[in-house]
Amino acid sequence: MKTLFVSDLDGTLLTAEERISAFSLRHLNEMIDEEGLYFTYATARSLNSAAKALWGLRQNLPVVLYNGAVVMEPWSGKMLYNNHFNREQLDFLRDVFAAHDVWPLVYSFRGTRERVSWVEEKATSGVRRYLGRRAGDPRFSAVRDRDELVGDDIFYFNCIDTKERLEALHAEVLRRSDLKCIYERETYHTDYWCEIMPAGTSKGEGARRVKELLGAERMVAFGDGHNDKELFLAADESYAVKNAEDSLKAMATGVIGYSEEDAVAKFLMENLKKYT
Repeated sequence: MKTLFVSDLDGTLLTAEERISAFSLRHLNEMIDEEGLYFTYATARSLNSAAKALWGLRQNLPVVLYNGAVVMEPWSGKMLYNNHFNREQLDFLRDVFAAHDVWPLVYSFRGTRERVSWVEEKATSGVRRYLGRRAGDPRFSAVRDRDELVGDDIFYFNCIDTKERLEALHAEVLRRSDLKCIYERETYHTDYWCEIMPAGTSKGEGARRVKELLGAERMVAFGDGHNDKELFLAADESYAVKNAEDSLKAMATGVIGYSEEDAVAKFLMENLKKYT
């Protein structure tokens, strides 16, 4: 029975330095190359950001990006799935952002080219830190005003600010049944992220699409946070790391070690034969 293993990245597979450890890198590659491990990831990150964090890891399966808004081939950049906003949703969000004086990062595709836009003079400290960690990213396109925040197939907004400034925005977006909002503190800092996408977008839906593309019969997931809940619901088995939220641990098949201690790689090393 072919089993697909899907891991979250930040707080699960990656260390606090936002990188895969040398131990996990070596042993995951060995299992992929020598034992035919079907391993991929589901993340809130872009392909560019994930690739830097996972430099050297064999990435021979489609990956789930932007919390499930996009499924892509990492070796070619070919987009296999994109759940983007419609015109009415975009008009609503534009008005809500203006009413709350929130200035998001806007993610879109123009043809096959991915673009991330923001109004440069309105960037919060959290947005500047986000951009600084990704200096030189070819997707980036700073603009002068809100009217330039446009693109074909906009699929994702990320608002990075203080909890106090984002709470009202979050509450208003939640009233829409056709929109989804993930609102939580950023893994490595005190900023809050309010990530907005069309309803139906989830790591679980993205992972299901990868599972179908591969013809896998079973899926095992690993995670640590609120945005991994739908991934766990989509999986046949799910494992939370010890540093995970209590609510995720409660719904998991089991709890494994800490992300800083290579929990995902060690679980696979100890248990892979049970799935083959």
